[in-house]
Amino acid sequence: MKRAIVVFVLAAGPLFADEVYLRGGGRLTGEIVEQTQDSVTVDIGGGTLTAPMSSVVRIEEGVSPLQEYRNRAANIPDGDAEAWRELARWAQNRTLSSQAWEAYSQVVAILPDDQEANEALGRVLVDGRWVSEEEAYRSQGYVEFEGSWMTPDERQAIVEERRAHEEAHRQANEAQIRAIQADIDADRERKAQEFERKTSGVDDWSQHGDPVAWGWGAGPSYWPSPTRQAEPQELAGSAVPGR
Repeated sequence: MKRAIVVFVLAAGPLFADEVYLRGGGRLTGEIVEQTQDSVTVDIGGGTLTAPMSSVVRIEEGVSPLQEYRNRAANIPDGDAEAWRELARWAQNRTLSSQAWEAYSQVVAILPDDQEANEALGRVLVDGRWVSEEEAYRSQGYVEFEGSWMTPDERQAIVEERRAHEEAHRQANEAQIRAIQADIDADRERKAQEFERKTSGVDDWSQHGDPVAWGWGAGPSYWPSPTRQAEPQELAGSAVPGR
């Protein structure tokens, strides 16, 4: 319940307004625009807030600044710029910014060159004409880019710098990918060669010297020996007995 109450709490407002007091010490100040058994909706000037009646302690009705503004605005004669100016200043002093904007707009509609009203609306004087800030910048050749005004060259420099950074980043990524792929390919080739050697049935006999012809003896015999020729007496001694 305390968390919900915080949502509706506003700073203390001016006197003579509708006051909706909430549990926990908060309150809504403005004009009550709707009230039912379940909730109450208050227009605070820049919008409305709704509070459940279960969180309302009491309601004190009065005349809010917003109500007073509307009453005064409804009674201003057509073409009375000074009355609108006075009402705009009054609204500013009571932090009714939306209503102050509305009143100053009425002043400009009647007196297009009024300095106070134009400046209050954020306009600037360019070549003897009051224009919006956007028009003023554009008239000087500025462009809006990401919430700021700058020259086209400044914008282009920012874009090109970002593009160069992105390209360098892309190239670095591609180089890293190629290096990883090369390692994968080399490992795959090594494993393929090892598998081929193991499954072909052929071993590498180069480490044993010459090819071996296995006999009935306990070990290999070489025929003929490429490194040694039999001596005559050895051949004689090996003759078959009786011949």
